[in-house]
Amino acid sequence: MNRGSNANGLPFHSPGGNRRPVFGAVLAHVWRIGPEKFFVLVGLCIISLFALTRLFGDPVSTPRTFVDRSEHEAKSEAEREQVVKEILSTRRSAYRFEDFTEEALVLEENDRLVPATAILLGWRRLDSLKVIVEYLARYPYIKEIIVWNNNKENKLSKQDFEFDPSYGNLPELQVYNGKDNLHDMSKYMACSLAKYQHCYFQDDDWLNTHMDALYTNFLTSPNLIHTNTLPLIHMEHRRWTFTNPDYRLHSGFSWLGTGSYVPREKAQRLMEQGGNSNLAKDRLRVIDMYFSIWTNQYPYQLVNYLTPLDRKNGWSTDGVSDHWAIVFRNMLDAASRLYSALVANPEVSEKDYFLREEESPLVKDRHARSPCYNDACLFRTSMDHFPDPNEVIYNGDLQTIEEQNQKFFALESPTNEFINKFAYIHAVDNDPLTCWNSFKVPQVGDSFGLQFVKATVVKKFTVVSSKSLAHLDGKISVLGSDHSGEDWTPCYHTARFPHAHTMVLEVSCSPAPNLPKGLAHNIKIQFVQALEKSLEVCGMEVGGMIL
Repeated sequence: MNRGSNANGLPFHSPGGNRRPVFGAVLAHVWRIGPEKFFVLVGLCIISLFALTRLFGDPVSTPRTFVDRSEHEAKSEAEREQVVKEILSTRRSAYRFEDFTEEALVLEENDRLVPATAILLGWRRLDSLKVIVEYLARYPYIKEIIVWNNNKENKLSKQDFEFDPSYGNLPELQVYNGKDNLHDMSKYMACSLAKYQHCYFQDDDWLNTHMDALYTNFLTSPNLIHTNTLPLIHMEHRRWTFTNPDYRLHSGFSWLGTGSYVPREKAQRLMEQGGNSNLAKDRLRVIDMYFSIWTNQYPYQLVNYLTPLDRKNGWSTDGVSDHWAIVFRNMLDAASRLYSALVANPEVSEKDYFLREEESPLVKDRHARSPCYNDACLFRTSMDHFPDPNEVIYNGDLQTIEEQNQKFFALESPTNEFINKFAYIHAVDNDPLTCWNSFKVPQVGDSFGLQFVKATVVKKFTVVSSKSLAHLDGKISVLGSDHSGEDWTPCYHTARFPHAHTMVLEVSCSPAPNLPKGLAHNIKIQFVQALEKSLEVCGMEVGGMIL
């Protein structure tokens, strides 16, 4: 079901400030740039000039687009169309189509690759649906696309969709026309019918411009739900968790429509859960609000600024005036039913089908935070902005979601204004005037770095901040790892500081079992001494990428 309550059509509840595109941000920041930021801007301007040279001189590079926008910024129709046009003309996958043939997928070197079925719901936005189908076909891991049409007045067929075969082997396309509008339920019915064991969910009002980054992180833990959303919505989702260790409750809510991966067996289990729960018909239609909670797992969520398509004709709940009342009522109902089932039955039973064991990685071990602007890497850090879900215990007694919010507000949590200014994405958005701030003071063992879509030889790692980095000298180590990010190998490094705000690390990672030929899928800077203040990172250059 496609929802829209803010200007871009994504459900959003908390108030928040605006974020401008890069050039507007420059004008807005000129008046408040003080001497302390002079050197960082000089350094970043030099890096940006190199970036522009690379972007316009190398046809393989992905040009910067205007996709880094606030969730509240209004866009003209012409501008939106230009953004989409630019993305569609430049984005392509770093993964190879030849690695996803049936013959190649059984090879040992490809054993970690996972094919997926894309699930798309049709309602009234046929043009957007066509765009997304064509777009997804350029990503080799999308091996099948199922379009489920909920509009019985407008039948669809395979002939309504076009593909560009120049990218590689085309995915299988299945089109189903429903006899009635089943709303959200049709999404999970379609996934239950998927050929492959994992489904990719996508609503028709968003374009996921970070397909490779999301997929790369999904490969590290394909057992979990992996989602993709805006910074302030991520903050809300971190509050909308339901935890009680005594009853093995460890669940959380997440929207799925802006790009998400889901194990097919979890969708199939939802069908069993729905059948045994005696949910009323109106609740079955909005079962999206139950799904992630009823998996009894915390979703793994990445943070970035999204790209909207057509935002009209959202929320197929005609005649409803208060959509948020629907969201909160069903979210709390899902949590209450799950809690009651776990209290009544310590073990999995045919009465509920709810999993009891918490799946790995645990929230504290999930360090991937945001996709890089160019979709070639992810920003990762051990420093979580938000409290651990275990700090708030749910006893099935919430009357309103605001009660849950207040419990988290009482803990050490960042404000909306902090997240607007210092979100994870700001470390890798290629904008010299935005920065990520760790919020908490880095301790021994804390780290930040990058997870690459394709393995990279790292020889130089440049970090630029709005604050002096000179105090990091002698307090850090550099480590590399393979795609799993579990076993880390120390890399030799030397540090120099051409400016107080710029740290340049010359890095050498020797070949190791998890670093074949010195190639790293993950690189991180780890603190060997605690700092006295929080850390800010405004940009990085690694492996020839300007971030």
